[in-house]
Amino acid sequence: MNSKQYVLKEINLQYSQLKEVVQCILHSILFQRSLGTVKPKDTTMDCVDFSYVKSDDPSSSKHIEDKSEELLSSIIKRKAKTAQLSISFYEKRTKTTIFSNNNNVCWEQWIISFQLVHAMDQKSLFSQLTDTINKIIENVNQEKSIPPITSSNEMPFPFSIQIGSENTGGVVDIIYNMFKPPQITK
Repeated sequence: MNSKQYVLKEINLQYSQLKEVVQCILHSILFQRSLGTVKPKDTTMDCVDFSYVKSDDPSSSKHIEDKSEELLSSIIKRKAKTAQLSISFYEKRTKTTIFSNNNNVCWEQWIISFQLVHAMDQKSLFSQLTDTINKIIENVNQEKSIPPITSSNEMPFPFSIQIGSENTGGVVDIIYNMFKPPQITK
């Protein structure tokens, strides 16, 4: 199975909005890929009057919180105007070799880019978020090649969140990270 890659449209926002917007988008993608018994939780953002649904899973929420903090810290430290991250989903395949007996194969990756601006009205951010969430739902509903579910967990597919490096700003790093062994959550 080849890895499917979705590159979402760049989102313009202010520094103060980044953390919440990142969490909204990552939670929305994870919720769409939560194929087990899911307990949905409605969440409303503080930076803009926008609500979204997320899975009520404390470990996923903590991981997303940590990665959004890491992204914000990286941007502040580099004084960057752009940011990029990806979330990749893996299929666990049992493969016995001399060195290991498990193999994680990336089957889907989402790339999200941000452009940081000085001023952003709430109406514009609301519109961008609506378009992005609708695109996520559209892409998920079109995808027919989901690997077999071998776990009864809420998140049946391991995932990793990668932040673009300070050298390349993202795309090259994200594609490179697709092929190296990930640090997997769940």
